[in-house]
Amino acid sequence: MHFSATSTMMAVLGGNCLICFLCIIMRDGHLAGKLSIRFLKFFSLLILLRLMLPFEFFHTISVYSENILPGIIDFCNGYVFFRFGGITLTLSRLLLAIWCGGIICKAFITLWKYLSLYHAVHRFQNLLHIPGSPVSGILESLYEEIPVRHPVKRVIRTQLVDTPCVMGFFSPTVFLPELEFTQDELYCILYHELNHLRHRDLVWMVLTEILGIIYWWNPFIAFLQTRLTDVMELHADNSAFTGLSPMQRPLYLQCLLKVARSQQKKTALPASTMPFSINAHGSLTSRMLRLTYPQPYKTVTAFIIQGVAVLLLIVSTSFIFEPAWVPENGANGEYYITDNSHFLLHEDGSYTLYIDDEIFNDYSSDDFDSLRKLEDFKTLPVYKEE
Repeated sequence: MHFSATSTMMAVLGGNCLICFLCIIMRDGHLAGKLSIRFLKFFSLLILLRLMLPFEFFHTISVYSENILPGIIDFCNGYVFFRFGGITLTLSRLLLAIWCGGIICKAFITLWKYLSLYHAVHRFQNLLHIPGSPVSGILESLYEEIPVRHPVKRVIRTQLVDTPCVMGFFSPTVFLPELEFTQDELYCILYHELNHLRHRDLVWMVLTEILGIIYWWNPFIAFLQTRLTDVMELHADNSAFTGLSPMQRPLYLQCLLKVARSQQKKTALPASTMPFSINAHGSLTSRMLRLTYPQPYKTVTAFIIQGVAVLLLIVSTSFIFEPAWVPENGANGEYYITDNSHFLLHEDGSYTLYIDDEIFNDYSSDDFDSLRKLEDFKTLPVYKEE
C-alpha cells in the first residue's frame, strides 16, 4: 500500500460517492427494506474503512495526468503568500496548516464534550443502587439471554437526553429521559440497548467520530454518521424484536412511538451514543415498517442494488489519478529521447538526465518516479555515480 496526496483525494472522492449511494438506499426506507441488515451494515462499515485507509492498493491502476494535476500541484507548491526569514508559506502549506488546525480544534471540542458528559453522569443517581428499582432485576434477567462482555455499570435518568441511549465500552452507562416508563417498557428499552453492546456498535460509532475529526471539512461524513446510526438501530431493533414474545412486540413498537413523540431538542451528545428512538423524517417509519412488514431479501431489486454497491466499492479502489511532469527541451518546449539517453543516480538520491551524453536536467527522487511513469522514459537505463 502506498500513501500520497492523490490517494487521499481519491479515497475521499470514492468514499463520498459510496456515501451518496448509501443515502439513496436509506432515504425513505423503501429500498433499504429490500436488503438484509447484514448487507447494509457490512456495506456501511466498508465505506468507513475506505475513508480510513486512503492508500493506493496493489490492484490500483494509475491514470497519469500530464496537464491538469501537474499544473494544480505546481501552483499549490509554487504560489508563495509570503516569506518570513527562512519560512516560505505556499498554498499547499497553508491548506495543510488549516487542515491540521481544524483537526486540533475538532478534537478538543469532542474531548471537552466527552469530559463534560463524564462529569455530568456522576451527578445523577444510579438507578441500579436504588432499593426496589426494577432496573437491576430486568438487567439480570436480560444478561441470561444477551451475553455482553461488560455489563451495564450505571443507569441514570437525566434531562440531558430525550431518548434512551447507551455509551461506554468498559463501563457502559444507559441514559433514560425524564419520562415515566412501565416495567415492561423498561424491559424493551434495555433489551434494545444491550443488543447495541452485544453487537459492539459503539466501536464503529467512535471510528466515525474519529473520521469526522480527521475530515472535519467534509460534510459527507455527517451523512455517513446518520446513516450508520440508522443501520445500527435496525440491527438492534431486529435482534430485540425477534427475542421478544409475540405479546411483547406491540409494546416495543408503542415504546418507540412514545419516546419519539416526547422528543425535543436537548444537549447534543457524542456520536458514540446509540439512541433508542429518533424522531427524524422517515427514520422511525422505516424502522417500524421493517419490523411489522418484513420483505424478502432475495429479489431482483436486492441483487441489482448489491451488485451496484459491490461495483462502486471495487471502482473506488481500482483507479487513481496521478500527476506526471513532462520535461521541456528546446525553445518550443519539445524534447527528444535518443538511444544515447540515460539517467545518472547520485549518492544524495537525485538524478540527472543525459541526452546524447549531455546533461539535460536534474530531478529529485519524487520527480524521477513521476518521470519514469511516462512511456518515453520507462526503458531508459539508470547508472549509479561512481
